[in-house]
Amino acid sequence: RRHDRGFSLIEAMVASVIMLIGLLGLAGLQVIGMRANNIGKRMSQASLLAQDLAQNMQIWAYADNRLQSGGPPAPNGARTTLYHLNSSDGTAISKYWDLKSAQQPTAQGNTTLTFDYSDASTGWETVPNAITATNYQGVMSPVDTSLPLAEQTIFTRYWNVFNVDLVNAGSAQGKLVQIVVRWKEPNFGWRSVTNSFFKYDPTQFNQ
Repeated sequence: RRHDRGFSLIEAMVASVIMLIGLLGLAGLQVIGMRANNIGKRMSQASLLAQDLAQNMQIWAYADNRLQSGGPPAPNGARTTLYHLNSSDGTAISKYWDLKSAQQPTAQGNTTLTFDYSDASTGWETVPNAITATNYQGVMSPVDTSLPLAEQTIFTRYWNVFNVDLVNAGSAQGKLVQIVVRWKEPNFGWRSVTNSFFKYDPTQFNQ
């Protein structure tokens, strides 16, 4: 009677290689999942920071120095002081919404951008450090001391202020405040989330 033959060494090695390939694939998926979770976490934090800033701005005085429309310096040239509901002004505003992943804020048309204000000093804002722990009652950007010193403040909040003439009256009825929160995502470059709100001029409520 012939005895049953067990697995040969070669068969065992082939099975081990196949299993190893499968495990490597699972490990790769796990890394991708961890990165996706981290991106999702950062996006949620950035959205909360943007919303926090918007809510605080809504209770600032209309004439607050941090809500004055400021034109970017050269080479961008000064922005016009009054915006209207038309396509050309809309294009000038919307270029700040969709930024590339480069460290310097860059529009999709490869135009480098300068914001009116930020809560840091990056060189890409007209007024740096516009909000600090001493003049801001909201949430400050979290700090990660495990990162290099220059990257420990994870998020940077930028904002622009546009005086808007809604009814072609020749004067602004309020201000469109555009908020962009940016952070560096390892292996993906710089990412951003946006927020905005309209702040009406309180002197025109009864007009």
